[in-house]
Amino acid sequence: MKKIKKYLKLLKNNKIILVISAIFLLNLFTRTYQLDIKNPFGYDQVDNAWAAMNIIVNHKFPLVGMVAKANSGVYVGPLYYYIVSFFYFIFNLNPIASQAIAVFSGIFTFWMIFIIFKKLLSLEAAIIALLLNSFSFNAIMFDRVQWPVQLLPTVSLLIFHLLYKITLGDVKKIIPLSIAVGFSFSLHFTSIFFSLIILFSLPLFPRTRETLKYGFIAISILIASITPNIIYLIASKNYISNTAYFSDAYHGFHLRRMSQLIGDALIQFDPYILLERLKPLKIILVPLFFLIYLKKNTSLEAKKICYLIALWFLVPWVIFSLYSGEISDYYFAVNRFIALLIIVYFINLVFTTKFLLGKIVIIIFILGYSINGLNTIISYKDVGLYDREKTVKKAIREGREIGFQAGVPESYVYYYLMRKKGIEVYGTNKK
Repeated sequence: MKKIKKYLKLLKNNKIILVISAIFLLNLFTRTYQLDIKNPFGYDQVDNAWAAMNIIVNHKFPLVGMVAKANSGVYVGPLYYYIVSFFYFIFNLNPIASQAIAVFSGIFTFWMIFIIFKKLLSLEAAIIALLLNSFSFNAIMFDRVQWPVQLLPTVSLLIFHLLYKITLGDVKKIIPLSIAVGFSFSLHFTSIFFSLIILFSLPLFPRTRETLKYGFIAISILIASITPNIIYLIASKNYISNTAYFSDAYHGFHLRRMSQLIGDALIQFDPYILLERLKPLKIILVPLFFLIYLKKNTSLEAKKICYLIALWFLVPWVIFSLYSGEISDYYFAVNRFIALLIIVYFINLVFTTKFLLGKIVIIIFILGYSINGLNTIISYKDVGLYDREKTVKKAIREGREIGFQAGVPESYVYYYLMRKKGIEVYGTNKK
């Protein structure tokens, strides 16, 4: 009893801990409520499940991960597959592992946002960021879809922070930066943006022997991270189709194409802008941030952070203006939390004003934002694991077999349920 009173007193004296804990629990609720109904279990999740099965059951260890772009012959690195296989091993190949991975990734994202936003802005700004990301329906669903891209914005935010610290003189951060970038190569092909961003950031690096020393180690780590892909390319002679794809997709630089993509380049602001009619204003948010932020803070550190933010938006925008293929919104996921950073800065600016009305408006906005997000996720339904299992169990009762089909959820669920009964289906070497 005394210990309970001690902890209650501790919480009372540390209200921030109580607030963060409450937000975390609410965040967890939005990411775990009716997992089997609201979390999708489709092509990408099944691809991951078969990859895990191959590693665990068939002891086949892939040198590449998921295909980066259909029919391109380009693959991301294999590391994410091995992370997925760890969860499937724990759950004994049960597809519920997919949902567990999504939840774990969401928790990792929550704490990364809190830690990094607190360092870059302030504690108050970090709390606002947690609230917005916890209750944005788009953000909720992004965290509920288990696939490599789910982790890309979080890793991107980490890379942003590490790169910023390096430009301030902390060259030891070059090692964790290279590890984070190396890992990003196993998430999505847009991780190539990080290499270009770092290249353009090199003039801001300290010019010391220590920088060179850590730089050589970092290059070794990056080479090691792409070595499996290189081995696969050489062994399969897939580099021929890679070259053909990139040459076909490149159409040169055109200002008109760049102007057409401005909405896409800033699309990661959309999840955090509640009203549809306000979304066109995202065009002015980045330059407005630079104007206000640099007016309030004229230090070299402020200029560096603005430079990095500019790179995070310009590099994807310019690169995709050279690309003639289809573009999806998640292709710009690398600047998702940089967009959140800018929105949070503006909200916190109003909230910390001396005017009481400003605080009241922000509190009402966040309450409305949170209620809207909760209501939407509670009423939302996807074709999840529950529906897949229901279909497969019915087929088994009726004595129907479900043949192996790559990317078809029912085929993996059938494999798992039959395996539980001690019946091996499909043989081996399936993916």
